[in-house]
Amino acid sequence: MPDPDMPDRRSSAAAPAPQPHRPFFQLGLLVLALSGLWWCLVLLARWRTWALPWAVSPGLAHGLLFGLGAMPQFIAGFFFTAGPRWLRVPGPAGRAVWPSLWLAGLGWALALPGVHVDARLTGLGLMLVALSWGLSWWQAGRLLAASEVPDRLHLRGVQGAWLLGLCGMAVMGAGLMAGHEELARYALQAVLWWGLLPVFLIALHRMVPMFAEPAVWLRVAGRLPAPERALLWAGLAGCAWGGAWQVLAPAALPAWAWALRAGLEGCAALLLLRQAWHWRRMARLPLMAMMLAGGLWLAAGAGLSALSSGLLALGRAGLGLAPLHAVLAGGLGSLMMAQVSRVSSAHAGRPLAADRPLLALFLLMQTAVILRLWAALGQTAPAVTLVLAALLWALCMGGWALRLLGWLRWESGVRASGNARSVDISAPRAVCQSDSKRRPGRP
Repeated sequence: MPDPDMPDRRSSAAAPAPQPHRPFFQLGLLVLALSGLWWCLVLLARWRTWALPWAVSPGLAHGLLFGLGAMPQFIAGFFFTAGPRWLRVPGPAGRAVWPSLWLAGLGWALALPGVHVDARLTGLGLMLVALSWGLSWWQAGRLLAASEVPDRLHLRGVQGAWLLGLCGMAVMGAGLMAGHEELARYALQAVLWWGLLPVFLIALHRMVPMFAEPAVWLRVAGRLPAPERALLWAGLAGCAWGGAWQVLAPAALPAWAWALRAGLEGCAALLLLRQAWHWRRMARLPLMAMMLAGGLWLAAGAGLSALSSGLLALGRAGLGLAPLHAVLAGGLGSLMMAQVSRVSSAHAGRPLAADRPLLALFLLMQTAVILRLWAALGQTAPAVTLVLAALLWALCMGGWALRLLGWLRWESGVRASGNARSVDISAPRAVCQSDSKRRPGRP
């Protein structure tokens, strides 16, 4: 049986396959850049004591636009590009994804101004985005059903988390349209913990060992080895636990409950650190260093949450939003930048995804996350620090969006002329060889 993680050389001379990731990524990058600029202006206005109208509370608006704005498009684009290669089935035609894209674009065009004008407008926008995501989910399910590849564990996991995410988004939209903001807040937590975080953990679990330890991916009757499978299930169980705590736990808890949470999250942090140490030799490759940085941020978030829970168990003040921003901004942000850059560069004929400009933008994002944690921990001048963190984040996301949009436009042009080079986004040996040939002896 052919290796599903390697490109099919026989098809390289054929007509270019449809690349549905391109319009999905373009829309996601646009929403990401606009949301970063919007939040930077909001914090600047707050710092200068300029009054802004709000139909949705600022915290909820920030969470839904930052946490959900680009992710539905990135997840769908990645699935429709990597999924057919992993599953050995034809991908969706370009025309098939356009209804989903138009719905998503219209939804975000309503949701962003709605947070200042009318919460029902934001709710309607989220309902349209959920419908868009649902259409893409149905198309992804058809790819899975058509595949005969034995190892479909990761993509089935992505599809399951995807379903939970789109259901949570629909509940959030319905809550805002009905005027129940608290319901929307709980639904947002459910989407983050049960929808988005599992998708990134699954992608990290598949992609890093695929580069670091190709022997792990030698199929044994189409199944992963037991230790790798146990690691994946442990990560998903942690996501389920974190989401259940955020959504179902009451506001007032006894000390023993906080102590239990501290112990479990401390174990999760140690497990993530152990796995990052196990993959440490791959940090010499810039792209893998970016992905491992995301894993380390997840470990830092779990550790900060354990520390916060321990302080609450002792009757002291916790760490506020610092653990959440470490997980979402640091962990998911780093993984998002690494994975989306890899897909975009590979299909634009650039096997070496992490070049110097991209690494500079990545370091800028790391600085923004550190400043945000500094502000969340209540250090000196938190208002100024928040504005600076938002400014750096907006510059990073804007610069990254402009860079990748250029790659995607170039890809469209060369594919139209028939000169595109076929590069498999999931080929570990191709990436490692290109990295070592182009930059010998350098990270």
